[in-house]
Order: sequence, then structure tokens, then C-alpha cells
Amino acid sequence: MSAPAARPAPLCLLLILAAALACTPAPEARQPNVVFILADDLGYGDLGTYGSTIIDTPNIDALAASGVRFEAGYVTAAVCSPSRAGLMTGRYPQRHGYEFNGMGRAFGLSLDEATLAEVMRSAGYATGAVGKWQLGWEGGMHPLDRGFDEFFGMQSGSIFIEPSAEGVENWNPAPISETRQRPIFRGREVVEETEYLTEVLTREALDFIDRHQDEPFFLYLAHYTPHVPLQATAKYLDRYRHIEDPKTRIFAAMVSSLDDGVGEVVAKLREHGIEDDTLIVFLSDNGCALYVDGACTNGPLRGGKRWFFEGGIRVPFLLSWPGGVEAGQVYEPTVSSLDLLPTFAAAAGAPLPEKPLDGVDLLPYVRGEQTGPPHEMLFWRAGPNRAVRRGDWKLWEVNRATEERLSQITRTGDLLRDFDAPRDSPLGQVLRLHDLGIDLGELHTVAGEETEVLEELQRALDAWESELAEPRWWSNRGTAAVVDGEGFQLIF
Repeated sequence: MSAPAARPAPLCLLLILAAALACTPAPEARQPNVVFILADDLGYGDLGTYGSTIIDTPNIDALAASGVRFEAGYVTAAVCSPSRAGLMTGRYPQRHGYEFNGMGRAFGLSLDEATLAEVMRSAGYATGAVGKWQLGWEGGMHPLDRGFDEFFGMQSGSIFIEPSAEGVENWNPAPISETRQRPIFRGREVVEETEYLTEVLTREALDFIDRHQDEPFFLYLAHYTPHVPLQATAKYLDRYRHIEDPKTRIFAAMVSSLDDGVGEVVAKLREHGIEDDTLIVFLSDNGCALYVDGACTNGPLRGGKRWFFEGGIRVPFLLSWPGGVEAGQVYEPTVSSLDLLPTFAAAAGAPLPEKPLDGVDLLPYVRGEQTGPPHEMLFWRAGPNRAVRRGDWKLWEVNRATEERLSQITRTGDLLRDFDAPRDSPLGQVLRLHDLGIDLGELHTVAGEETEVLEELQRALDAWESELAEPRWWSNRGTAAVVDGEGFQLIF
């Protein structure tokens, strides 16, 4: 009989195993999914995580706890449409002539600008937009022409539900239409929806996640909530019956519907086992509107939508990525919606557009890999009205209003009649300079005392302004107000 074969020594086995593993390709890291949830006219103080004691927002608060809450998160405009142009391109909207809310059918995002969706699709992502677009419709400006594979929503706002439906409560500064004035589209085809709009958009978002769970996807969920008309159903109103003021009760109910939707999106990601692999960003397009007569709040901030006071441009801003960013952070330096495109591109491994961006990748900052503030300065402009923040210093130059214009305003937010926004400042400007470190509410201007700082910031504004394009359309919308004894004329 032949002797049995000798067994390899344990060291030999380890060497054989190591060699085999070395020849086996390592699994490729999954590209993270990206979900971007945008609220419409949500105030800085309208969420629990930002101090609300009126509205319960457990799901959005949980999103903040799972990632980063930005204390000083800004958008690029104090009204909806140019704000969306900034976040969609990563470039100040004034660079490409998108300075005011659109008018007529010809307005829209320049075809020379790359969009978030185009950047993500270039990295192999499935891309879907659900909700409010408001960046143009015809001539190649439809969402399906701007990088999105799928679209469900409207060009601009309308009612959330029929006002006379059972259990619905309504409030609006103007009469509310009984029917939807702007159609809802799936792709390019009109569809009929009778259910509460916030729930409809959440439904569509969940369906998109179901269908694309096995591939990297980018979902842009742009809710209309809590924009006017204020409308809510009994399902949400029943949570706030203790609030006597009708408009405050309806607004709170609307934010609750938004919060439920955020919770459903996170639950759907968890159901598919992809929560850790999904980067979620939540913010508002501008501050809450003062013309809802106190139904909402911008917290400790002054002003609101349409204003370059902090309440118009500083918004709730959250980032969560359980598999990529440490939870429980509160980040104090200034960040901007301009930062979304470069941040999403970095997470996805996508190439950046050719044109220089004004935003920066926030991931190194929230991971502690990069120190210092992401931005030295941030800027805003709406015609002759302009603002800049540098460190804690904030300057706003705003046109003075005539007595005639002020007399046209009988209710906060009334639009000026026969208005064509001035290109300059015929009556001069009010200069509001504030140290936000000690005057977050912008109550006391120090423009007359800190003249050196004032002049430095004006020079910075001039330098930035020299790089901008002329507006591609002008504004015919404005309002006026008296602030600390001086007449302001707002343009948007």
C-alpha cells in the first residue's frame, strides 16, 4: 500500500487562502441614493428641531438627529423660482439672468446651465422629479428635457384639494378656486387627482423608490406644502383642534402632512434595506410668508418670504446619510443651497459641470475633514436691492418706498399696483448693517457706526455684481412696508 498523502501545514493553507482572496475582485462600493426633499414657504421656526412648540414634526426631527442640522442654512433668493434656479444649478441664479420670479410662458432656466438631474444621470443614476417644477416648461425647459427620466407634478402651484370636500378647512388672503387651475402631469400627459396633494406626491415618491431600489437613484421631491392656499384635511386637523386660530391650525396640519410624508419616505428606504446607503437633504425654498398673518413663524429671525432679512433667506436645512455622515451634528457655519449640486456629485462620483460653481462639497466639512467655514461670503440681489453676509456681518441695501406706494398697502403682502420694478434707487436706499452674532433678529442697524465694515461689504457686493448677467426678464411684482419708521420697497 502507498503511504497517505501528507496534509498541507496550516501555514501553507493560509498562504493558499490569501492568494485566492487576492485574485477575487473586491465588491464595488454602492453609489448612494440621493433623496432631496424641498418644502415650499416653510419657516425657520416651523419644525420641532428648530424650536417650534406648536407643530409636532417627529419624522423631520428624527431626520435631523440622524445626521446634521445646519443652523445657518441659506437659499439664493427670498422667493420660490430663483431660489430653485440656484439650488438646481449650484450657481447664483443672477449669474444666468434668473433674478426674479418668472412671468408669462417664456421664462425658465437657461438651457446653457447644467442641472442637478443632468449631473446625477451622467453618473448612471435613475432620476425622478415629483412635485413643483417652476423652472420653465416649453422650449426644452420641461423636467424631462433637463435631466429627469420621470416627472410627476405641476409647473406651479394650485389648490391641494377641493375646498368644499368633506372635512377640509381652508384659508387664503384671496378667494380660493373650487377647482385645480393648473393641471397635474405624469410626464407630459395630464392626469386627474382628487386626493390631498401632499399625500399624492408622497405616494408617487414611494412608487419611484419601489421601482428603483436595486439601482442608484436621485429623487427630487418638491412639495407644495405649506404654500398658500392653506388647506388641510381632517386627518391632520384633528391633531391640532386645540389651536383656536383657524389659519394657524391649518398651517400646522399642513406641516404635519409634510412630516408624515418624510416619515413614509424614510420607512420605505428602511423597508428595502437601503436607508444607510441613502443621502437625504431637506430644506425650504425660502422663509415662511408674512402674508399668512402669523400662521407660521421664522422663529427668532426677522422678516420672511420676499425679504432679505434673515427670515426670508435662512431656512430649515438638514442632511442625513447614516452610512456616510455621523449622526447628531449641529453645524453652525453658513452653508447654502448652492452646495447641493457639488455635494451630491461628490457622493455619486459624478463629474462637475464645466461652468464654475458657487457651491462647495459639504461632505468634508460635516465629516470633520475640512476646517473653516465653507463660504467666506454669501450674496443676494433682486434688482437694486442686494445683500451680503460675511462672518457675522450682514448688510442689506433696500430701496426706499414713496408715500404713494406705501398708501397702496392695506394688508401685509399686498402687491403694488401698476408696478414695474425700478432699475435703480430714485429715492436712495435704506442701509441695514447687523452683527448677527449679537443681533440675530436684525433689530438694530449699526450702518452709521461701523462705516469701515459697511464700505468693505459694499465693495464686496460691487465686485460680485460685476460678474453677473443682466436679468433675462424684469419684475412687475413688489410690495412695500414700513420698518423702524422707514419705507421699504421690495422687489421679487
